[in-house]
Amino acid sequence: MQIIKLKFRQIPNQGFFVTLSCSSQPWEIEGYLTPIPSALKTSLQKWQITYRQLEAVRSYISYQTTFRIIPKSVTVASSTKCVDAVKNNLNQWLNSSNSEWQPIRDGLIAIANQLNNQELQIIVDAQDINLCRIPWQEWDLLIQYYPQTEVAINTLTAKDIAVTPVNNFTKQQKVRILLVIGNSDGIDTKSDLNTIQQLTKKTAEITCLVQPSLKDLCASLWHNPSYHIFIFTGHSGSNQDGTIGWIEINKTERITIAEFKDAFRQAIQNGLRLAIFNSCDGLGLADRLSELNLNQIIVMREPVPDEVAIEFIKYFFQAFINNNSLFSSIHQARKKLEPFNNRYPSAIWLPTLCIKPATNYLNWKSILSGDKANNIITKKQPNRFIQFTATVITCCLIFLSGLSFNLIFPDFKQIAIANKFNISSTIKFPQGTWQYGGSITWQPIRELVNKELTQKYPHFELIYTRHPSLPNGSGTGIKMLLDGQISFAQSSRPIEDHEYDSAIVRGKILKQVPVAIDAIAVVVNPSLKIDGLTIKQLENIYRGKITNWSILGGQDIDIIPYSRPKQSGTTEYFYNNILESHSFGKNVVFLEYPTRALKQIEDNLGGIFFVSVSEVIDECSFKILPIARRMGSNYISLNRDNNLCGLASDRLNIEVLHNGEYPLVRRLFVIIEANSPVDEEVGEAYKDYLLSKPGQELVRKSGFVPLRYF
Repeated sequence: MQIIKLKFRQIPNQGFFVTLSCSSQPWEIEGYLTPIPSALKTSLQKWQITYRQLEAVRSYISYQTTFRIIPKSVTVASSTKCVDAVKNNLNQWLNSSNSEWQPIRDGLIAIANQLNNQELQIIVDAQDINLCRIPWQEWDLLIQYYPQTEVAINTLTAKDIAVTPVNNFTKQQKVRILLVIGNSDGIDTKSDLNTIQQLTKKTAEITCLVQPSLKDLCASLWHNPSYHIFIFTGHSGSNQDGTIGWIEINKTERITIAEFKDAFRQAIQNGLRLAIFNSCDGLGLADRLSELNLNQIIVMREPVPDEVAIEFIKYFFQAFINNNSLFSSIHQARKKLEPFNNRYPSAIWLPTLCIKPATNYLNWKSILSGDKANNIITKKQPNRFIQFTATVITCCLIFLSGLSFNLIFPDFKQIAIANKFNISSTIKFPQGTWQYGGSITWQPIRELVNKELTQKYPHFELIYTRHPSLPNGSGTGIKMLLDGQISFAQSSRPIEDHEYDSAIVRGKILKQVPVAIDAIAVVVNPSLKIDGLTIKQLENIYRGKITNWSILGGQDIDIIPYSRPKQSGTTEYFYNNILESHSFGKNVVFLEYPTRALKQIEDNLGGIFFVSVSEVIDECSFKILPIARRMGSNYISLNRDNNLCGLASDRLNIEVLHNGEYPLVRRLFVIIEANSPVDEEVGEAYKDYLLSKPGQELVRKSGFVPLRYF
């Protein structure tokens, strides 16, 4: 499975900054989408009003006081027209020929064409309720190129809260399901129970609570061993902004997630993997549950007619117990609701998968086997991946070089940037002394680049500046840029959401430009008898779950894991991608400089450290371990010839970095404040030089992989 993420970040009054990424590749494509047109907002609102006025729908929401008063004279025909209006306005917006949006559209087409023999799924990561309510599956481009793809949404206020699992990944004979039937006046909830029992009787154990009290519900959620799947059927709803949801567990108690969050959090710690709210208007429920670190939630985005809810649960479990992925199971179930469109126009829009982008994704088999998740699989197809990589690089370079456009905030005007092989001859280096800061990973690059710039452009003086109190690192550099202490920053990871938000609050706009590719090398003492590690083993080492090398087939020696400080971009990359936002183990030793950690590896047979590959080029004092994505997969080495000592720059296995086979790959970015006239000019000049032919050659000499080839 390949996960494609569309990440939208709002620029006040000017639209959305959008990034497109694919799980198997280190690339991102950036673009800009204009604000949601008023015509689309109006048509969505009209559809919601007319849909909720349908007789079969109205009966389920008549008791809800949170909804506006709706006129009664609405027909199915008018609702159908509203559905058509939504589709037309949506496609007029997303099919715009705007050059700033075109790279995203081109990138989506390239991914679909090059990975068309794999399961592709899309996540819309948007902190905007209006974007979450858009029926993305009606976009013509997705219909044509992604006909079997489900579009999930990221919840609005999802937070990275570390949750320590207790016994959630043990092998099971049957999937444990907790079915809660709440207040169900006018709803045939017995059919939900019968359907689930019939479909899962051989492979699931179902506990049913009928109109429980809050005390009984919490007691069931605290039960250990816990349930794998939680299903609620009954009356529910959400606030208009989609951030607060509630359920009616019986005829007298209407509760929000906050009222039983401790019990739900415990259930998640004990192994709860999926929640399904086969009830009305559940975006607010998903939003609050994601804060508890439940990563996969199925809800209905609007009030749902009884017969639609029953059929959805039937079709979903038919697919899910046959080991289809969660994405695919929802997609199949939604499509099979099509006959209901005659009576309930757009019924297939209702089921919605809410998910956190960094999640590992379920199937039925993974629950039974005790696997952590249904892993994202990247099949080895070198030629197709090389073609895909070339396509994406082209899209990125078109964006960066200005052949089609370049984003300039805050007015987003197009500018022309020379696209010559030796672009340095066209760069305007402003006269003066300029301070910059950030990532330690960048040190080999900045040493060579600064020496070259000083010789050729002595009027352009750059000074690397440390923060007065914080350790050097990508996060520190971005903070200094926001605080006005430097002209641009160097980063070994992308800008994070809170940094974008902090910039907007200050009236600033940050822009990240990739200039190089880096690999994370996992190094140990050469005498350690370990041939390689899986990602899972690496995670367990740094979470303190594996503490002796003998567990992994090595000597009986305690493991000493080393790391850079948490402000380091390398550490943040590891935290987000390997630990998946879980806490580092108490045995991890944090050292500010890579040289100190590498010295410890030389002196301690049990030591392990993750570091930019540029730090260990041409060294024989360490062993760089091959890495596998999962148990049973091939170990991928950064060294073309493991029989030779060290990793000489000419033996760096560049192919596995470009085609996505090596799992620990990232990009290096120049971070620019795009609406600061003076500092922006400095950052743009530095970025342009790095992307020029001489600049990319210096990137290669520094031990990194060039982004461009000339």
